Amino acid sequence: MKKSLLLLLSCCIISVGTSCDKNNDEEDNTDPCATAFDQEAMFKNIADNIIVPTYQELNEKVATLSANTLAFLNNTDAATLANLQEAFQQTYITWQKAAQYEFGPAETVFLRNSFNNFPLDIAVLQENIATQTYELNDPNRYDKGLPALDYLLYAYGDSTLFQYTTANDAENRKQYVADLVADMAAKANQVNDAWNGNYKDDFIQNTGTEAGTSLSLIINNLNQNYELIKREKLGIPSGVLTLGFLNPDKVEAYYSGISVDLATTALKATEQLYLGKSNAGVDGLGLDDYLAATGAQKNEQLLDDVIQAQFTNALNALNDLANPLSNTVEEDTDAVITAYNEVTKQLINIKTDMPSVLCVSITYIDNPSDSD
Repeated sequence: MKKSLLLLLSCCIISVGTSCDKNNDEEDNTDPCATAFDQEAMFKNIADNIIVPTYQELNEKVATLSANTLAFLNNTDAATLANLQEAFQQTYITWQKAAQYEFGPAETVFLRNSFNNFPLDIAVLQENIATQTYELNDPNRYDKGLPALDYLLYAYGDSTLFQYTTANDAENRKQYVADLVADMAAKANQVNDAWNGNYKDDFIQNTGTEAGTSLSLIINNLNQNYELIKREKLGIPSGVLTLGFLNPDKVEAYYSGISVDLATTALKATEQLYLGKSNAGVDGLGLDDYLAATGAQKNEQLLDDVIQAQFTNALNALNDLANPLSNTVEEDTDAVITAYNEVTKQLINIKTDMPSVLCVSITYIDNPSDSD
């Protein structure tokens, strides 16, 4: 971040200095932030082939989740529960692809907070069910979204059906599940509609490197979500960030046990955005091409090559982990720490080096517990 600020400052100094020489009628070509790279073409590829299809997929998964929820609540049996659990898992996996686009329409509705504030506050959730008073629009609460469904659909094990049929609070529980899913569906639909409306064109045309431009939004949100992968999904559960004390119950999707699948999907989505690859796997203009056009190097290698190699290393380390991650944290702690370390190594590349080269400032506030 310091490098980025210094580089931006140097841009300003160069601009000011050359303005004094306008009597020479010479065009200023010394601005290191100037580039011939076609930002609009990159933004169009990212919008048309990654972000919009991802939100469309999320909207479809949530629609299926809604339909399966209604079926389960109207006819609570083993078959409808299994269908609902499958829809939940597919929605959670798809969410990992959309989580890094928390700007524009998603930021407006606090989509990330609505879908995936974890770990869950079970005490508050239970109170919500008992009192039937809760505020799902509060972004700072940990009693909703996918983590809440993870608990409500899996925590009771063999007695799950009992909780929705015979238990004293069965009707309250059903209502809470219905409200959680309806909240996610409404917000996913709102974001999807906005991207298919005017926002996509605004995003494509929002060129430049200043805060608020599309390049700044992409790089900042990519990094902020990447740090959530590192910290919440791996660092806290493994004890790396808690003085060696293991926290297996803090993993994402603790009750359904799909934590590794979620982390791997999230990291692949970050790599996909960086490479500009469509959801169908077609390679298009991405940040890799932008960096390659600058010729930026690190340790006598192209910075783009360094970043791509580290994505591979991090994904390989995640692939060595087994679900449920809560068990792996306790039984193979070193493997989880290795994955955490490989993910962490990428941060200097994408949070310091890449923004510095592309003249973008990191504007989000780091978590004070972060180790970087």
